[in-house]
Amino acid sequence: MHRSVAPLLISSMIGLTCAVATCPPVVAQATSSNRATASSTYLGVWALTDSNNNLFNVRVNADGRAVSTIGTAGVPMAGSERLMKSQFRELGRWNSWGNGIRVDYSNGWSDWIYVGPSGLSHASWKPGQMRESIPSNFGTAVKLKGTAADAVGVYLFPPAQADLKPYTATLVSNGLAFNDIDSHAGGVWRLSGSTVVIDWISGWRTTMSLSAGSRLELRHWAPGSNRNGPPTAVRQATAID
Repeated sequence: MHRSVAPLLISSMIGLTCAVATCPPVVAQATSSNRATASSTYLGVWALTDSNNNLFNVRVNADGRAVSTIGTAGVPMAGSERLMKSQFRELGRWNSWGNGIRVDYSNGWSDWIYVGPSGLSHASWKPGQMRESIPSNFGTAVKLKGTAADAVGVYLFPPAQADLKPYTATLVSNGLAFNDIDSHAGGVWRLSGSTVVIDWISGWRTTMSLSAGSRLELRHWAPGSNRNGPPTAVRQATAID
């Protein structure tokens, strides 16, 4: 799924040349010390864009794992139809790479987050492309902070109905939410203190706690129910990271 690739314009390469030692990058060995060195700058949640300027997020974890949130396959339709699991997330591993880190995903894509001439930047290689070659697309990398960074990501949500399996839910940093349980799979989310409030197109409301004592506790309200009354069900979410 990762992202579509437009033809690379020459202007995209301005400021990204061998003169700044980024073409090709020098590969660092994947060691715990390298990860410790990279942690202060690169661990956390990132907002990136593909070559069509569609937003996606990447969470970089200290143990070398990474997860990318929903990309272009789900965003253009705004969740107006059922989505497949492959449209929600990509799992990957990251290692030090040149003057940054490179995330390699199981579907063959790679993301490079690095310090370029204009600051924190991002580039991608498509499946089958040599990683020492010029990336397929470039963009700006923005690191998220605070409670919003804690909320963004991919989760398994047990539904209110006890006979149904947990479904995948994704919270993207632009305030969009997606799931794979509803026929209309989209929604919007916002923060109310340390609580995530999600209003789904289907009419359901879900809240998720980010507080330490009740972290990832879910409360579901059925369509038409009193949002100020008791929830239809209380469940426990699981983060996919």
